Amino acid sequence: MSFFVVDAFAQSSETKPLEMKVEILEKELAELKNLLKQQIEKDVQKEKEIASIKEDVQQQAEKDVQKDKEIASLKEEVQKKEVLTVSGETPAETEEFYFAKKTAEAEEKKLAPAFRDQYTKPFARRFGRNTYVGGYMDFQFRASEEDSKNGFDQTRFIPFIFSDISDRVKLAAEIEFEHGGISGENDGEVKLEFATIDFLITDWLNWRGGILLTPLGKFNLVHDSPLQDLTERPLVNQYIIPTTLSDMGMGFFGSLYPSELSKLDYEIYITNGVFHGLDAEGNSGFELNKGLRETRNAFPFDDYNQNPGVVGRVAFSPFIGLEFGGSAYTSRYDEDNENQLTIPAFDFAYQKGPFELVGEGAYAFLETDDLAEDAGITDDMWGYYLEARYHFMPSGLRTLAPKIFTENSTFTGVLRWDQVETAGLDDNGENAHWLRNRITPGLNYRYTEDTVFKLDYQINMEDRDMQDIANNAFLFSVATYF
Repeated sequence: MSFFVVDAFAQSSETKPLEMKVEILEKELAELKNLLKQQIEKDVQKEKEIASIKEDVQQQAEKDVQKDKEIASLKEEVQKKEVLTVSGETPAETEEFYFAKKTAEAEEKKLAPAFRDQYTKPFARRFGRNTYVGGYMDFQFRASEEDSKNGFDQTRFIPFIFSDISDRVKLAAEIEFEHGGISGENDGEVKLEFATIDFLITDWLNWRGGILLTPLGKFNLVHDSPLQDLTERPLVNQYIIPTTLSDMGMGFFGSLYPSELSKLDYEIYITNGVFHGLDAEGNSGFELNKGLRETRNAFPFDDYNQNPGVVGRVAFSPFIGLEFGGSAYTSRYDEDNENQLTIPAFDFAYQKGPFELVGEGAYAFLETDDLAEDAGITDDMWGYYLEARYHFMPSGLRTLAPKIFTENSTFTGVLRWDQVETAGLDDNGENAHWLRNRITPGLNYRYTEDTVFKLDYQINMEDRDMQDIANNAFLFSVATYF
């Protein structure tokens, strides 16, 4: 019994220090947990402070950006006021001009002339109430194997007037002076090339009336000399779609956007009918050497045979840089209202970087009765052209003469193939066809997009009753907007 009492007392004396150690360790562990908890709370607080600082920095950066924008806006207003002070214009007069906006959009997309229209012009000076006046001029020298076609010619001087009459009513007009105007025995002319009033309704439906540029093919709509890279117009646009082709009428135009990248434009008009090809006495306006050119009305104000013409064009661009156009014209061409003239046409334009490829073709279907055949209207006529262009600027020239070859200057190498066939009576009164083929290489220099110096050489291969005609020609010309 005494053994067990002694043993229990011994165990009690040994475990007591251990219990004390355990208590000490538990206290230390509790303190460590408390310290860890405090540290975690401090870290959380520090992260909140860092996030707050970041937010303050971001807000300050946004304020700085907004302040920079306000400063830039103030500078722009100051510059505008300085311009207004010099020009004498009022702020109301500097609102964005409808036609200038169309031009700016084309320039922003860096579109070639073939993708523009008759209303995308550079505008020089404002006159009156929201009216702009400008124009273009071209001048040429020709050295041809045909002695009768040599020398200098002031080919065209074309003033134009464009006006924002109101938010929906727009006016556009061009006056044409060709070959120095009408004087003595020269073949010059003065006429109103086009004059239209537009009433804008919505993108896809708008009204237009007046003397219209006939939308037959694309070239007739963008024929301005400063836009073109060769001096002379394509043969198809001289003999089948005799540019400039204008007619009195009215109709509708608009644009649709089938997808984010694609665009569909259309124009459709009813007109007086521009081709006057046969009178009641049997005198024909169609000629073997001139095709349909002499049948145009100089001033198409009257309805030649009380039968209207209908003309329209649809252009589809699947993406910027590619466009396909289809157009057609139909009307009676004789005074007796018996014979129909129908001209379908197709055009395209492709642009990729400095390279362009454009083309246009047309076929004139001519109905003929006995009177027409007796007058020498014997067969259909057709024509087309293909033209490749490449823009470039040697860096060495900019280094050598930076004031002449500027950042806005460019050279263009161009090559055009033309083919056209006309029909009619020859000098002996016999039915004949005249097939013209032409290759035209050229090089031009644009100091700016508005001013171009052109060098061309025309290689003509003509078949008239199996006879070759020598009339190759060298041409130099200058054209500029003003």
